[in-house]
Amino acid sequence: MALDVTRVTVLGGSRKRVATRDRRGVVTERYEVRWRALLRCGESRMFRQRFDRAADADQFVSRLRAVGLPASGWHLDDDGRPSDETVMAGLPTENLTVWTALQLYRSATWRGASANGRKAASFTLRTTARVLKPNAPTLPTAARAYLDLIAFRGPDEPTDASAIGEKYHYRGEVFGAADLLAGRRFLERWSLPVADLDRDRVRRLIAELGHGRAAATEGRRWTQLRAVLRWWHVEGIITADLTTRLGVIRGTSIPTLGDDEPVPDEREMWAMAWALCLIGRPQYAALPLVIGGAGLRIGECCELRGRDCTDGPNNGMWISVRGTLATPGRSWTDSGDGIERRGTKAKGPDGDLRGRRTYLQAAEASVLRTQLEQFCSDPADARVFTSTTGRHLDVSHLQQRAWKRSRELAFPEGHRLRNVGRHAFRHLAVTRWLRAGVPLRTAGRWGGWSDVATMLRWYESRLPGDDELAAGRLSGTGMNAAGR
Repeated sequence: MALDVTRVTVLGGSRKRVATRDRRGVVTERYEVRWRALLRCGESRMFRQRFDRAADADQFVSRLRAVGLPASGWHLDDDGRPSDETVMAGLPTENLTVWTALQLYRSATWRGASANGRKAASFTLRTTARVLKPNAPTLPTAARAYLDLIAFRGPDEPTDASAIGEKYHYRGEVFGAADLLAGRRFLERWSLPVADLDRDRVRRLIAELGHGRAAATEGRRWTQLRAVLRWWHVEGIITADLTTRLGVIRGTSIPTLGDDEPVPDEREMWAMAWALCLIGRPQYAALPLVIGGAGLRIGECCELRGRDCTDGPNNGMWISVRGTLATPGRSWTDSGDGIERRGTKAKGPDGDLRGRRTYLQAAEASVLRTQLEQFCSDPADARVFTSTTGRHLDVSHLQQRAWKRSRELAFPEGHRLRNVGRHAFRHLAVTRWLRAGVPLRTAGRWGGWSDVATMLRWYESRLPGDDELAAGRLSGTGMNAAGR
């Protein structure tokens, strides 16, 4: 049975971390979701559920938010839990192939995902869809073209040629709609049965997803694949959880960033800012300083407005982070617009709409003030960082036209930061806060984490000179103790 609801409200807007104690007195941290269902009869009912993993709680919240949306199949069952019976409608529940099971997963999670999340997950889904039967012929180019150009770009796959388009160019060849549909039929015929998917194939799939990729990218793709496998297990599509007992192999865990991906120090942060000026892009000079000083994400910088930057103590600045902007493209948004604005985290289509406030130190703040005077329009709601034509900042264009060139200038061939990304400067910001003695909860609030453990696990990084700094502090402590 299903509850006849008119609205579902997630209390607090998201999950909440709680401590539970078992009969032996052992305290365990779990994640609690509370929600209120307003029934059509006017009655209101309250529910709650706890999860061991934050990712499971976030996925549950996304499903709750999809209840009652137009064209949504999600509803609340008699126990108040979200259910989507339409996902399995019309499809066999036995002898499913990997291709069909991927469609089930994509249809169930599409509505609750952000456009950027859909785009990021598509690579993992396309790669997984290439898992074929042992006796299958070589994957034809038409099937590869269908996967790269058409597949997983909507809640459902197109069913006829009119829904695909007339002509596509792919790797020097031209494919019509009929060719692409033939490639899809190959996938339908030769896709591996889900019952034959085992850990050895999952290991090979992880290696393919991570081949030649940075550790952070590899880790994200493994996380996406793990979400697919666990969803299949929960829905009864596979009988065993294939994510367990995989062993410590490449791709099954995200390496510690400080050991695998270099993080810039303050001097290198300023070198990047100067390089942006030297290549003729001074309007972006404050960008690495805002990320490396105030801990903003690049999408949050793209949505930052003049009114969000106010004077703070010690000649610094308070920065109010109210939202994030992404440009995933029209294929991935529900509105058909290539731009997506949402809350401060990319969890679901809205994210965290409460925002946060963080602090930028005086030296970096002076550059941001110059940025506001020289390159930001007079209205308070004008964006701080824009394209050269004054439009919203497109991160891919920023990468090609400014970031890559300045990075090559600041960090020559052989330098440890030769391929440094923008997010590494966010790691620098958190590391600077903790080195300066900012309380953990304050640092977590500035960076936008409700869970301090997550911040410490992924964002407190090892910098050059840390060993010498620690040794010096210990020596100073020892000398002071001896003097007393």
